[in-house]
Amino acid sequence: MFSELLQQGGLSLDRLQSFCLVAQAGGVTRAAKGDPTRQSLFSRQVKELEEFFGAELVRRKGRGIVLTDAGSRLNTIARECCAALTDFKNECRNQPVEVVIGAGESVIQWLLMPRLDRIREQLPNVRLKFLNLPTAEAVKRLADGVIDFALVRKDAVHRPLQAKTLGRMAYSLFIPAGLQAGAGRKEGIEILDGLPLATLEGEGSFRSGLAQSAKKQGVKLDIQIECSSFPLAARAVARGHVAAILPAIAAAEVHPAVATQVPVAFLKGFDREMCLASNARLLRVRPILTRASTALELECRF
Repeated sequence: MFSELLQQGGLSLDRLQSFCLVAQAGGVTRAAKGDPTRQSLFSRQVKELEEFFGAELVRRKGRGIVLTDAGSRLNTIARECCAALTDFKNECRNQPVEVVIGAGESVIQWLLMPRLDRIREQLPNVRLKFLNLPTAEAVKRLADGVIDFALVRKDAVHRPLQAKTLGRMAYSLFIPAGLQAGAGRKEGIEILDGLPLATLEGEGSFRSGLAQSAKKQGVKLDIQIECSSFPLAARAVARGHVAAILPAIAAAEVHPAVATQVPVAFLKGFDREMCLASNARLLRVRPILTRASTALELECRF
């Protein structure tokens, strides 16, 4: 079955690994990390693979490279093959098999970590690796076979990836005790008018949606602290000087004595359906991922 494939020189696991590193880094120089010897080796190995398969695998783009259709297909095949062989080797030696999960920091801290013991009970001899990734990056890495699962918004996942619904991520306003009198009993977005806030920095979907809602209702946001993640905003709330809109699951982190969780009606529009996203091709070649998918779906439902 494989005799014809292996009669010609130029194909090896080492070359395939180098090609995957170049593909992931987006260039030979970046993959070599400034090492001239490795850079020369990677360039030669990619050329040898192109000669072996008789196809162009990469094209130059600016200072980096992009994969051709053939290169993209080979990258997928090589990653799946190496991942399956690594699992097999570790299982034969009774060593932990690695499962990589990408998610935002709030999901990792407030959803995964509180359930970690139960997840690990169902996955003996598995080493879990959590990567703090923005949604778009997590989905891309999952499609490329770089990570094994992503816990992200369901509307960000498209075929051929598959998604299992975990529940709806709701949001609440968390107000420290010293600021509650100023907030009054307002139920609409006007509760934010003049309220000192900590919120996410940048132009992500949450921050953009909040700004649009406030502008539409003529509410001026008093943003005093910008953070790269919701957990950092929660820590700012704990200091007692600012309020913040956080995922409702932050209630496990923000003690009621520190801040009151207020489920404001207008925040319904910010609800997100969350899912466990996976790559069906990886599930087929790595049996451990089927077990991991079952455990994560069971334990991470809202």
